[in-house]
Amino acid sequence: MARPFRLPPIFRCQGARIMKGSRLWGVAALCLLSGSGWLLGQAWPSEMEYPFAGCFHFALIGCVAVLIALRRDAARLPMRRLTGAGIAGSALFVLPAMVLHLAAGAVSESSGVALFCAVPVMTIVGASLFAEEGSRLRGLLLPGVGALGGALLLFPMQTPGSPRGWLLFSSVMASCAVVAAASLWMHRLLEGMAIAAAVAAVGFTGAVVLGLYGLELGWTTPTARILIGELLRCAVFDLPIVWLTVWLIREVNPVRLSARFVLVPLVTATEGYLALHEAMDGKTLLAMAGMLVGGVMLLIKDEPDEVPGLRLR
Repeated sequence: MARPFRLPPIFRCQGARIMKGSRLWGVAALCLLSGSGWLLGQAWPSEMEYPFAGCFHFALIGCVAVLIALRRDAARLPMRRLTGAGIAGSALFVLPAMVLHLAAGAVSESSGVALFCAVPVMTIVGASLFAEEGSRLRGLLLPGVGALGGALLLFPMQTPGSPRGWLLFSSVMASCAVVAAASLWMHRLLEGMAIAAAVAAVGFTGAVVLGLYGLELGWTTPTARILIGELLRCAVFDLPIVWLTVWLIREVNPVRLSARFVLVPLVTATEGYLALHEAMDGKTLLAMAGMLVGGVMLLIKDEPDEVPGLRLR
C-alpha cells in the first residue's frame, strides 16, 4: 500500500506556537526577500533575458546543491522520489513564471498577481477534499477568502478581450491549481529527504525545463561578463530563496505555507508605495489590511479540535 500522506500536527498548537522558532522566522524572511526582489531588479537589472537567465540560475543552484550533498555524504535516495521532487519543484518554481511569460500582453500583470493570490484557497480546498480529517481545515477558508478579497481590491482584474486572451487567462488559472496541488505533493515527497538532495533535483529539473523552453524561443550567446553578473545575482537572491523555500515546504504544513502567495505581493506593493512616496487611499488600506490579516491568520489561526495528523483518503 502507498504510504499515507501526513501533515504535521501544527493545528493543536495555540497562536504563534503553531510555527515555532526558525520556521516562523523562515516564512517571514522568505516573504520579505521574495517581495523585495523588484528592488534588486531596479538597482541591478539583469542583462540576460527570460528564460535564459532562469535556466542558468537553476543549473547553478543544482550544482551547488550537489556539491553540498556529496560533501555531507548524503544517503542515496530512490530515483523515483528525486524525480518527483524535481517535477513538483518545477511546478512550483518554473511553471508560474513560464505561464505568465506566455500570457504577457493578454493577461495583465495585476490580474496575474491576483490570480496567484487564490492559491491559498485552492490549497485549503485540495487538502480538505483529500485528507480524512480535512473537514476541520475548512475553518481556514475564511482567512483565505478574506486575503483573496483584499488582493482583488489591490490588484484589480482585467478580463481579456479576445478568445486567445481567455485561453491564456484560463491557463494562468489552471497553473494556480497545479501550484496548489504540487505544494501538497512536494510536502509529502520531502519527508525525510535531505534539503541539498531536494534542491539539486529542483535545480536541474528547472534548468532542463527552461532550457527546452529557450530552444523554442531561440538561444542567445551571452558574454563572460554577463555570465559572471548572473552568477552573482543567483548567489545573493535566487539560491537563498530556492533553498529556504524547499526547506519550508518540508518543515511547514503546506496549507499554512500557502500564505506566502498573499504576503509576498503585499510586501512588494507596500515597498512600492513607500519608494514612490504615494499616498494610500481608504480602498488601498482596506485591501492591504485584508491581505495582511488573512495571511497572518493562515499562519497562526488555532483549530483546537484538530487531530494530530491528516491522512489522504
